[in-house]
Amino acid sequence: MLRIALYLVGIIVLALGITLKTKTNLGVSSIISIPYAVAQIFGYETGTAVFVAYLIFIVLRIVLLKGKFPPFQLLQVAASYLTSAFITIFDRVLPVPEQMGSRLLVLALAIILTGIGAAVTVDVNIVPNPADGLARVLGERCGKNMGFGKNLFDFSALVISLAIGMIGAGRPVGIGSGTVVAMVCTGRVIALFNHFGKKKIEEITIA
Repeated sequence: MLRIALYLVGIIVLALGITLKTKTNLGVSSIISIPYAVAQIFGYETGTAVFVAYLIFIVLRIVLLKGKFPPFQLLQVAASYLTSAFITIFDRVLPVPEQMGSRLLVLALAIILTGIGAAVTVDVNIVPNPADGLARVLGERCGKNMGFGKNLFDFSALVISLAIGMIGAGRPVGIGSGTVVAMVCTGRVIALFNHFGKKKIEEITIA
């Protein structure tokens, strides 16, 4: 029960970080760049587009695994729905910062929350984020590690989102300096959090 509670907290924190990043208008993270571009161009809610994207990631993972359907795949669908639901809630209630200083502060907070949320959801070891699960399989299919798969996933997502933006709006949508900063800094936040908190999480969830 404690692991589930921590996992839910991680999902909420992750969703808050993702949503705050969209509010800055400085660029979103590569993971949600595709659904964000689709949502902005076609008028969908970001949370709904993220849920559909997560389902596609799950299907792609199954295809790469040649039809294998691990039991936790259904839990991934439930976790994806919860994440998208919280993104929708936060998107409706959070304001858009107007001043550049405020936007930069919100971006910094968003990166910190995203990193913490991602770290917690992974550390409790219940079910991986669909994007992370797909990245891991991509790395394995290429004969590399998950890091390579994550880089490949991020690059592919940015290329696809840029193409969607140029075709649908004539300009990049959701890609900016904040995207680059997030790609560089989020991993550092995760590493820092795990350095101080991963062992503690493991201790209290195993005990």
